[in-house]
Amino acid sequence: MFSAVTAEGQLVQLAGRYSNQKAEELRQTRWYCPVCGGELDVKLGPQKQPHFAHKKSRLCPGEPEPESEYHLEGKRQLFLWLKAQRLTANLEPYVKSAGQRPDLTAINGEESLAFEFQCANLSAESLYSRTEGLKKAGLRPFWIIGAKRLKRLSAHFFQLSAFHWQFFEVNSFSSILFYCPEARSFYKLHGIIPFYTGYSYAEMKIIPLHKATLPDICLAEGSRNVTLSTWKRAVSGFRRKNSRFLSKEARLIQRLFYERHQIAFSLLPSEVFVPAPAGFMFSSPVFVWQGHLYLRFMELSEKGAPIRLADMVRFCRRKIFDRDIRLRFEYNEEHISLAIKQYTDFLCLQDFLRETENEVYMLTSPQKKLFRTAEGLLQRDRIFFGE
Repeated sequence: MFSAVTAEGQLVQLAGRYSNQKAEELRQTRWYCPVCGGELDVKLGPQKQPHFAHKKSRLCPGEPEPESEYHLEGKRQLFLWLKAQRLTANLEPYVKSAGQRPDLTAINGEESLAFEFQCANLSAESLYSRTEGLKKAGLRPFWIIGAKRLKRLSAHFFQLSAFHWQFFEVNSFSSILFYCPEARSFYKLHGIIPFYTGYSYAEMKIIPLHKATLPDICLAEGSRNVTLSTWKRAVSGFRRKNSRFLSKEARLIQRLFYERHQIAFSLLPSEVFVPAPAGFMFSSPVFVWQGHLYLRFMELSEKGAPIRLADMVRFCRRKIFDRDIRLRFEYNEEHISLAIKQYTDFLCLQDFLRETENEVYMLTSPQKKLFRTAEGLLQRDRIFFGE
């Protein structure tokens, strides 16, 4: 923490380096926590960011977790950046009505903002309670993750865990924001589409701190088309992957495709790998939730029955209830409907489906849809994903 008060009640904030003489003066002063009143030590040294720490281990409502040097330096840089934006910024203010001390607050016009630079693990319960506490106190919260927790696997694919996804939810499903105090840059992931567990497509915008503005951080990015050639490489990687170790839901899809259409798992049709932007709702791999829909399309086509979007939403809801499809977030029919609509729209563009009425579809030529050789399927992938 950077904030402390003297015995006389004067608030002092450490946000820079100090001469030896000044450092000694700081060490000789008695410091107290502005929240709990506990006595503090001042930590000064050539290798450490100057900061305060409680002398004794005690529960302080304003200090929910220990702070690393990485966290302290990031918080300091973000504070100076907000000041450079000509905003009224505060470092570690205690919000009494929320019983919390966000890392930073700022006033932007008539709006009060709170910024949390999160580097340590945080449970979903803590994240949501802290977010709601700040909202009820009249602050608009923004969560920024330490970039050490960002793992890039390729140009457009990232390893995202449940830790990352919870921030995506509190950011209204728009983006996940990271900051690295070592590189002095923001990293904004948006247009996030999961492929399977721990492997997600995303666009990444890198914003150097000295060029960043508040809208860069706070506003949602405009939608962009998925780079289909990159997505196709993920599909090709799936086809080469060993299928011995599968989740229960993936094994079910493997069994259903083989029983109904004699299709091996590595030869799943291109049509179950569609990059639907609203697919973030599903924690099941893309080929699982789309695989169930695909099999239903084929079943209806064999009966000569139309494929109705409303029926597909109900079908998907039943599969979720039966736990054949898993959700990442709480059930939201609007988002589920959107994901299925994006899926059917893409299949129409690929001439797999034809819309005969509003949100009513038919397969164009079912007998041509399944490929049972790797060569034929790879050619289909190239056509399907735009090469």
